[in-house]
Amino acid sequence: MLFFAARSLATQWGSFESRFTHIQFGWRSISLATLVVLITYALLIEGWRRILVAWDSTLPFNDAARIWFLSNLGKYVPGNIWSLTAMGVMARRRGLSAIAAAGSSVLMQTVSLATGAAIVMITGAKLLGQPILVGAAAVLLVVLLLLAPRYLPPLASWAGKLIGREILPPTIPAASVWTAAVASTLSWLFYGVAFELFVRGLLGSAPGELSSYIAVYTAAYLLGFISPIAPAGLGVRELTLAAFMTQLGLANEADAALVAIAARLWLTIVELVPSGLYIAAGATRKSLPH
Repeated sequence: MLFFAARSLATQWGSFESRFTHIQFGWRSISLATLVVLITYALLIEGWRRILVAWDSTLPFNDAARIWFLSNLGKYVPGNIWSLTAMGVMARRRGLSAIAAAGSSVLMQTVSLATGAAIVMITGAKLLGQPILVGAAAVLLVVLLLLAPRYLPPLASWAGKLIGREILPPTIPAASVWTAAVASTLSWLFYGVAFELFVRGLLGSAPGELSSYIAVYTAAYLLGFISPIAPAGLGVRELTLAAFMTQLGLANEADAALVAIAARLWLTIVELVPSGLYIAAGATRKSLPH
């Protein structure tokens, strides 16, 4: 990840060399942004735990966080199945069904994609230029959330076939789905807040409205996520982020390119640190005498 980021930085160095040398990092804003991201991770993990209930499975939060962080490392490998595979293996070691882990993850991702797409249309009014479409997206989001307990089980079964796993569609409690939907919706909003804080800490200011930062980050993340080849959306997310920031007037081209690359490095580190701590904790437990 560091290699690809450095290579991308080198190819664009000429466009923002002078800007980079005058950066004064606002560590308070960056630290606050990091805290918001960690809270967002906690929301997503709790949403996943609530959906596990549909398969009559439960996990303590700490175990769920460990599985979530470590299995997420699979997204840095090209292809979109490695995270689910790792999650299934780790779930079996915790006495859960691999199908429960994979199925609940697919459902959580489906809810996140649906809410994320709606949020992009709602918060990206300036980008879309279609107020009627924004209102329709808000109505669609509400309808999707209300009908989620009905359409998600067959969708999980269909998604299971795509990844080569038989996922038996359970009867999903409506409360679990709505809890996951609320968690995913809040997570997109929190990511946008964290992104604005990071931009403020990196560039010294964050012009524009908060809704624009939410729209830009969510759109870039979604496009990177659905990319079938790029590991963790590498390249796709950065190009989208920089292009949308420029289009919405949040930064000039040089600053937008700098933000896109710096944000990738920042979020990668924020994600890898908890993963590394869980790996170290696991190694320590294995080394202790029984």
